[in-house]
Amino acid sequence: MTLKDLQAGQSAIVTSVGGEGHLRQHFLDMGVIPGAALTVIKFAPMGDPMEIRIHGYELTLRLADAEQIEVDPVDKIEEKKKPAYRSMRQPESHHPGLGETGKFHAKGDGNPLPEGTTLTYALVGNQNCGKTTLFNALTGSNQHVGNFPGVTVDRKDGVIRGYQNTLITDLPGIYSMSPYTSEEIVSREFVLETKPKAIINIVDATNIERNMYLTMQLLEMDTPMVVALNMMDELTGNGGSIDINAMEHMLGVPVIPISAIKKQGIDELVDHAIHIAQYQEKPLKQDFCDMNDHGGALHRCLHAVIHLIQDHAEAAGIPVRFAASKLIEGDELILEQMNLDENERDLLEHILIQLERERGLDRSAAIADMRFSFIQKVIENTVVKPAESKEHKRSESLDKILTGKYTAIPSFIAIMLIVFILTFNVIGAWLQGLLESGIGALTEIVDGALTAGNVNAAIHGLIIDGIFTGVGSVLSFVPIIVTLFLF
Repeated sequence: MTLKDLQAGQSAIVTSVGGEGHLRQHFLDMGVIPGAALTVIKFAPMGDPMEIRIHGYELTLRLADAEQIEVDPVDKIEEKKKPAYRSMRQPESHHPGLGETGKFHAKGDGNPLPEGTTLTYALVGNQNCGKTTLFNALTGSNQHVGNFPGVTVDRKDGVIRGYQNTLITDLPGIYSMSPYTSEEIVSREFVLETKPKAIINIVDATNIERNMYLTMQLLEMDTPMVVALNMMDELTGNGGSIDINAMEHMLGVPVIPISAIKKQGIDELVDHAIHIAQYQEKPLKQDFCDMNDHGGALHRCLHAVIHLIQDHAEAAGIPVRFAASKLIEGDELILEQMNLDENERDLLEHILIQLERERGLDRSAAIADMRFSFIQKVIENTVVKPAESKEHKRSESLDKILTGKYTAIPSFIAIMLIVFILTFNVIGAWLQGLLESGIGALTEIVDGALTAGNVNAAIHGLIIDGIFTGVGSVLSFVPIIVTLFLF
């Protein structure tokens, strides 16, 4: 059966993902991959779209899209019982010390960039992860807003406070580096073509499974990077915790816990960001395929593709690990840039066909599965998930009424009636009367002054009857409009 056929509360395992091109790739990037467990949370009041929980987060899909995803219903999804936090790791996690003074790892040469070099940064993250809040905390008022060249997508640039030779660009919120939306294309081209000196990847600590998929793609770009774990105060406040040292070791880049809204950890983040950019310390790890997983089929495929395109990737100026994974996914834009000849394209296709035969998954799903498998390992070894927050509980309780099948439409009508009554009969009407009284009083004062000054009757009439009466009548609607927009 398809995902569309499930009822609210039912669970299932994804068996196959339909669709074509960018849409199917988007499904995979969001974690809808064969073997993934999901639960239907609810349907919208009118029946479309539907909300599911997968990989620990909520995803909303249109029914037309859900119909392309085949599932196998199960009675209940059994969650892995996690051991106590202290037993998940060694008694003391070793601090890798990445991105710190005096610490240069294998991929950093230890030689700083020439003095006076502008350190450019790309601020990248999912939507609603606090990226704008962090950007404002980093730059203060040292920022300007515009659009990316030729694209009506917002672009914000700013200087990190206290560091004049820096320039940080706030890229649009995206979920992956696949070319599905204009925002994703802009973000990918900015990193690949503009080549910032470093990347600041902001991750929602309360939703790491969803956010870290983008992190893994950014690591493949072989650009110095620091991960900012935002909303750590929310995570710890609800009983959660993260082994920062262990996560830093597994990812191979500095990991800094922060709270952008409370401006906690910002100074430490800046120190690490300046250091990795200045010394060009690149990620230690980019290869996330497990040689023992399914006989190492993906591992062999990935490295075969890397060897095949090594010279082409260098000529195109694209990180070879990123290019290889994108070629396996079937990314046409990267394929064109590789400029492979006919024999090389044929060889690439043979490698991918062999992957699909050995792995039992299509090429795109195999890459997505590899990433989510590694993310799961990171979560299991470093994260203790928090209990459900009281804010989320309250939201769920309200949603049962406000988005309920039989109560949603009556609730909507009732809320809109209240808004209109308050706008046109209570708040808006009172403000309108107040403004009209003010305009009336001002009109009387000006009228008296014009009469006392024996101003020409035509000019007198123009000012009083034209400007004050005409403009005043239009202005009297402003309180109504402002009140309505406020609601």
